Amino acid sequence: MEEKVEVTIEVILHATEDERKIFDSFLDIFGIEEQEFEKEQLVGHYENPITFLRAKITKNKASSFIKKLVSNIPQDQLSEVIDDMENRVQDSMLHIRLGKQELVKRNLVLQENDAVKVKIYTPVYTKKDTAKIYTKLFSPS
Repeated sequence: MEEKVEVTIEVILHATEDERKIFDSFLDIFGIEEQEFEKEQLVGHYENPITFLRAKITKNKASSFIKKLVSNIPQDQLSEVIDDMENRVQDSMLHIRLGKQELVKRNLVLQENDAVKVKIYTPVYTKKDTAKIYTKLFSPS
């Protein structure tokens, strides 16, 4: 696993959503604690309250996160990520979206809407190596 890996997690919570469920899910699945998240209170387009959560993890914790992510995503979806690697990587950063409601049920499922954004960064020094580096990172060991 690459030593210089960083993972950024971003979650948008609406007033009707229970942030405790999100925090509990991240703790149970990935070992990420509530205090590792920055919390920002925002106001939506219709004056509705929105909570924005962001966590940035590095080094061993980031490597552990990726291993748990790879081992918990269904194999067909993991293959989809690997096959679509070139379209998912921008500026040396891999973008993945996980279903928020599925996360609360302790399932990791790729989903575009109502999603938790996961950005994984590892240095890529030659653009042509990008897909190869991330494919290796995401291959089950």
